[in-house]
Amino acid sequence: MSLMLPSAPPSDARLTDVLPSCYASLGVEDLPNRLGLPEASAVVLVLVDGLGLLNLSDSLGHAPFLRSRMGSVKRMTTVFPSTTAVALASLVTGELPGTHGILGYRIRNPRTGNIINQLSGLTDVADLDSWLGVPTLHEHARSSGKRSTVVGLPRFEKSPLTRVVHAGARYVGANGLAERVERVCDELADGIDFVLLYIPELDQVAHAQGVTSMAWLAALEEVDGALRTLVAAVPGGVRVYLTADHGVLDVPAARHIDVAPAAWNLAGTPVVGGEPRALQIFSDEGQPREARAEIALADGDREAWMALLADDAWVVVPEDLVAAGLWGAMTEDVRLRAGELIVVPRDDDALYDARTPGADSRKMVGQHGGLSERELIVPWMRLTADSE
Repeated sequence: MSLMLPSAPPSDARLTDVLPSCYASLGVEDLPNRLGLPEASAVVLVLVDGLGLLNLSDSLGHAPFLRSRMGSVKRMTTVFPSTTAVALASLVTGELPGTHGILGYRIRNPRTGNIINQLSGLTDVADLDSWLGVPTLHEHARSSGKRSTVVGLPRFEKSPLTRVVHAGARYVGANGLAERVERVCDELADGIDFVLLYIPELDQVAHAQGVTSMAWLAALEEVDGALRTLVAAVPGGVRVYLTADHGVLDVPAARHIDVAPAAWNLAGTPVVGGEPRALQIFSDEGQPREARAEIALADGDREAWMALLADDAWVVVPEDLVAAGLWGAMTEDVRLRAGELIVVPRDDDALYDARTPGADSRKMVGQHGGLSERELIVPWMRLTADSE
């Protein structure tokens, strides 16, 4: 199979550079400071879910504080699929998908054969502590005597994904954004070295109403005001930075493409996983996979997918993603989690399984997961001034 994926858009850095650089600036040894961050007494990293650089640039009139900091902005490339669970795992490990094993929104649990949702379906995983293929950087920093806290919504505190990606950090929950800012300041006052402030509201509004909606702009205004308050409140010597896990594009229903309809006459009954902007195609579901040799689409199905979607999508195998530098080298166990095929829309389309016409994801306006610049390029910004 020939590799036909597009080149990643140019950027100054990658999301995987962020935490190693933050912890290196705090004095944690053996971590690369590729972002060249100055020494700090403490670091606050603000992760705004769904705030792509192009989304922000289009809406700076609603974000006066962030606009005042645009002189420090760098283009940063997130990971593929450009979706939250994958990006969080890459952020906290400094590794690409393939190496850490969180490969998409819905992927296979090799032990059960089930296709599971990474945000809420990790209860299917018996040995959750080994689901992430490498230790987190929070754990590495803790071994060096540094303390880390994640501040986010209370409902995420006990989730399996939080347990996986934030191992080594304490979790503090608060519902309102203003309250979360207060909790960050409380953690700094208690001597915490690194605080990750997670802001999911923009992404939630984008999915429901679109990234160009008035509701999204109002949410951006609230985030902008909260960040102004945060920067004014942190003690001297504390550095505050901002980034995002992915950008968002609006996909109208007219750009939904149904895949795997009966008219295709596929030889098997493939299971569609991944996400609408980065499908993963599995041969079946519910059968544990003990050897890679057992993974195979039915005869003719691979060629059918490639031929039928050639005009609308890139159709590749996981090894192509490794060769393209989008995924890191995969262990045998991680390879068993991936779909037999990866299907990525060429344009601003969303791909759905024709056999599930009532899927809730069809109601989403804002989408992400693919390889477009709008999805892949996120901001890297210094929010505290040089003198702060």
